[in-house]
Amino acid sequence: MKTAILYNIPGEGSARSGAEMGAELEVLETVAGVKEGLEMAGHEAVALRCSLEALFSLKSFDLVFNLAEGFEDDLSAEPKVAGFLELLGVPFTGSSASALEVGRDKGLSKLVLEREGIPTPRFQIFRSADEASSLDRPVMEYPVIAKPVLEDASIGITVDSIARDEADLMAKVRRIIETYRQPAIVEEYIEGREVNAALIIGPGGTELLPISEIVFDLPEGTPRILGFEAKWVEDSPFYQKTVPLCPAPLPEELRYRIEDLARRACAALGVEGYARVDFRIREVDAEPFVLEVNPNPCINPVGSGFARAAAAAGIDYCELVEKIASAALDRWGKDQLWETPEPPPEVFVWRSLAFRRVGAEDGPLLFGWFEDRELTRYMDPSTSLTVDQLTASILCSKDEDYVVMMGDRPIGFASIYERTCCTCEISYLIGDPDCRGLGLGNVVVEGLLEEAFRRLGVRTVFASATVENISSIRALEAAGFRRIGTRRASSMMGEECLDDHLFDIKREEYLSKLTVEG
Repeated sequence: MKTAILYNIPGEGSARSGAEMGAELEVLETVAGVKEGLEMAGHEAVALRCSLEALFSLKSFDLVFNLAEGFEDDLSAEPKVAGFLELLGVPFTGSSASALEVGRDKGLSKLVLEREGIPTPRFQIFRSADEASSLDRPVMEYPVIAKPVLEDASIGITVDSIARDEADLMAKVRRIIETYRQPAIVEEYIEGREVNAALIIGPGGTELLPISEIVFDLPEGTPRILGFEAKWVEDSPFYQKTVPLCPAPLPEELRYRIEDLARRACAALGVEGYARVDFRIREVDAEPFVLEVNPNPCINPVGSGFARAAAAAGIDYCELVEKIASAALDRWGKDQLWETPEPPPEVFVWRSLAFRRVGAEDGPLLFGWFEDRELTRYMDPSTSLTVDQLTASILCSKDEDYVVMMGDRPIGFASIYERTCCTCEISYLIGDPDCRGLGLGNVVVEGLLEEAFRRLGVRTVFASATVENISSIRALEAAGFRRIGTRRASSMMGEECLDDHLFDIKREEYLSKLTVEG
């Protein structure tokens, strides 16, 4: 199975501060963990940073492990990325575009929860500073908490987010609107314990992982909230005094209540794949309230609550990756793909060289060769701008592509492409500088002919070489190719357009040559 791990990191055009960028960069650890999990299960995986080129390449993959929380600097585009995947018809992990759109909007999602009778703190949305200034009375009993309506990862939330009177509230609302350029949501502050429930959701049902609790060991009078510092800034006292505990020590009846609310909340918002639901348990009566449903939660293998809950359930990270991927494949009716991993790379040997099928692990090596313009001066420039893009094209290729090996040493690249039932074309590159000029091109060409005629069963093989590429011309002619024409002024060399010589060889000619040579 070929899987693309799609992720996004905003650039300099983003409104994120330097500290907030740390919360965005954690996705790289998640990408590495997911890639390892997929590869350990026998599947090929490549990480792709979200871009137009990356999105259009996804059609050729069996599965997209969707970790994208935006598109380039547009962090509001998270649902749009999922919508594009839906249009492509490619199976992907996590929730649909509609669920992500509702989930990222705290106000809209809370309206849905209220409609479904799911307890959530009372709230009000403020869309402008003028609206905050015109407030004549508290919208609910103080204290209240103010936060950006469209952010996640506790961005915009600090211990100073609690307002205890109207003037304080108006100042906080103005600051959020001006800083984050989005509405502010104001909720009643629920004094009590904070817990969260992680869920894996598939067509066969929902699996609840052990509930986690955030244990606050903060000075008296300090609001017990999981703000940005407590979640991300490791040298902060708020981080050091805010300790996760899983499983949370809960009475059985309360645990059942929280699990039921988590299921209902996800169902109400149309969440699929996996999610995390955050709760506050009111101190006075142990009543749980849903704070937020995160349909695309962090699953970082090192510090995320989701991975911690999985570990508490006896699920290691690779198994967690499998569960999330399998849930997506099941939803798309392609669950059999997980059970039938790609066979190991094929190898064939011709004379002194071995030809091994190109795999994802060869991306960096080939990218280095293809970017060497002196080495590839007779070839068309590669269209892959990054190693990840080249790796994606390798995994999606319908061609017969090989790394040419001399013992354990990769020395070149060879390809059989443009194949029909009758014909194909070949090309090759000796990438190792120490192996050029040794006549190995002849052996590579012969090996490709052997594969094309014997295994693939084509009748004619074509090749071309720029008029100045004397070594390739000699290798083709030595293998029995005959020159059949010239493509005039067709290859750019510097500022000059050079002719290409065209060659072909038929299967009978190849076999006859082998017979003569004995």
